[in-house]
Amino acid sequence: MASYSLNIFRRPDTVHLAAQIEGLLVAGNLRGMETVRNSGYRDYLLPAVQTLLQHRQRVAIVSGFPVSGHYETDGPAGAIALARGLRALGSEVSLLGMREYAELLAEALPNAVPEGKEIAKSVFPVDRESFEERVDQFLNWFSPTLIVFIEVPGAAVDGHYRNMRFELIDDGVLPWELMLSKADCPTLAIADGGNELGMGQVRKQLQDLPVSCATATTDELVIADVSNWGAYGLLALASACIRRPLLDGFVLSECLEALVDVGMVDGVTGCAIATEDGLPLFRSQSLFEGVLALTSSVIAQGGGSVVPASPQESLAASTA
Repeated sequence: MASYSLNIFRRPDTVHLAAQIEGLLVAGNLRGMETVRNSGYRDYLLPAVQTLLQHRQRVAIVSGFPVSGHYETDGPAGAIALARGLRALGSEVSLLGMREYAELLAEALPNAVPEGKEIAKSVFPVDRESFEERVDQFLNWFSPTLIVFIEVPGAAVDGHYRNMRFELIDDGVLPWELMLSKADCPTLAIADGGNELGMGQVRKQLQDLPVSCATATTDELVIADVSNWGAYGLLALASACIRRPLLDGFVLSECLEALVDVGMVDGVTGCAIATEDGLPLFRSQSLFEGVLALTSSVIAQGGGSVVPASPQESLAASTA
């Protein structure tokens, strides 16, 4: 598997592009993420992309947020996009979630993306009753080099899990924080509100917002108005860094429709419609096209920016 020179991530044009995408991801300030960014949590996207690319050999992607007996579309769409993009780079990918959710995800995948049937084979369901045993089994079998959590509920300081309406959802979640303590690899979270695993990293910036803040932290944290959008932004910037279009062939509307067809719902409205977090589809599509527009001209240049890493750079990347 090819290595990427660290110089890719240090170029001024790359840094500027990352800042532009960050700004787009939180521009709506729907749940205070622009406020968090303006309060000092900036320049997070480029380090996350570097971690994603340098540790992409075997990537575990955890998702699934319960909504009134269902699961929301925010999270799985981003997880599917990430799985596609990483597989295009030669990564082994496994998608994890609570069994009920994981089975829905596997059912949706064949209609969500062209490679869905193959990706569905990588879904790893986890049961509540044997959670720790299944986590140990997975870590020993898959030996991930990176774990990504996207829109995963995180425990607050009192140990309970809550949704954005401050309702307890303990019965519908798994304590994925356990994986953080057991895994011997970098971790990356994508979140949009404060009550998701990984948001402990910005607890100080969240203290004045009406949210039940999760306490767990990850090595990298990507914030966005909608968690799926964070995944799209991450892949768009990665595409620009390596001059390869990792989002090509991902049709947002088709992916969301496939998720709704198996029983998933909009996480804000609770309705079985192909939308993300209560926003009309055109808003999500506009964001998706926006991050592509920012990076398309760079990707079109092709070649030149991807060079074999020196032994020193490879060592630095592996220990970062």
